[in-house]
Amino acid sequence: MRVIAVLLVVVGGLAALGFARHEERVREQDQLAAIASDLAGRAVGVRCPSFVASLVDTRVEGGRVQFDETGRPARHTDLSPETCKVLRHLDRIDFTCIERGDCGFKEFSAGWAAHTLAHESFHLRGFQDEGVTECYALQNTAFVAERLGVPKQQAQDLQAWLYKRGYPNEPSEYQSPQCYAGGPLDLRPHESRFP
Repeated sequence: MRVIAVLLVVVGGLAALGFARHEERVREQDQLAAIASDLAGRAVGVRCPSFVASLVDTRVEGGRVQFDETGRPARHTDLSPETCKVLRHLDRIDFTCIERGDCGFKEFSAGWAAHTLAHESFHLRGFQDEGVTECYALQNTAFVAERLGVPKQQAQDLQAWLYKRGYPNEPSEYQSPQCYAGGPLDLRPHESRFP
């Protein structure tokens, strides 16, 4: 009888923990969806895998959006477990290292997670071309970072740093010859800073 009681307490505790984690994930997804919706220009969703799903997730990309046969994007993006984890704590990353010139991989990958949400949001807006999508996303990484709690100047520094360090190293399909200050893909040609 005692073993059954202990087992019930353990199972009940695990169920409560699972429910609490589920509720937390739903709140996180709602916050990310609000950001993505602003960039997509329509109401969209963001899905982060559950703990169990993240254990078996083998994809290498940070996020993805499915397009149907007519070229219409889905109404949601699926983010990788790592992207979701980093976005959850983006406001705790000290990006002042950009100003000092001593950032490492931790800061780069954290910034790239914010960039990934921007990238997938532009796919959700309807852009399929990776080069165009990437250029627009690079110009909106600061928007994502700031909405996730990164101070404005650090968010802008992060965006410029990712463009300088990350963009030149991307595969050719993620680059566009039209992605430059004052170019056809410049979303703010009247501003002096780019991206």
